[in-house]
Amino acid sequence: MSEPNPDTGRGESEIDDFLRSSMLAPIPTLPPDFDRQVMRRVHRGSRSVDRYDRTMLIGYAVISVLTCVVIMRGQGLAWSVILLAILGSLALVIPARTEWRRKSLTLKNNQRHTC
Repeated sequence: MSEPNPDTGRGESEIDDFLRSSMLAPIPTLPPDFDRQVMRRVHRGSRSVDRYDRTMLIGYAVISVLTCVVIMRGQGLAWSVILLAILGSLALVIPARTEWRRKSLTLKNNQRHTC
């Protein structure tokens, strides 16, 4: 008989027997439509999160613009320079958003074909 392990209180032969019996258990499997079920639940929950994210982003943008205006005006910049800086930055958002949407749609189409 083997000596008990001080950590578990079991001997090696008992541990070997336990491992052998564990390996005989059936292997668990997932249902065939598991991926589809997960994606359905993810999309269902993401709609409300998207709305919340959009609201937070708009609030952040408004506060950022107001902060920039106050700081630039405090530095003595003319209104024309302030408007040019802010509108120039906003103009960069349009191509970035278009590209993001294009990639997002490409990813969604690829997921449909693989599921």
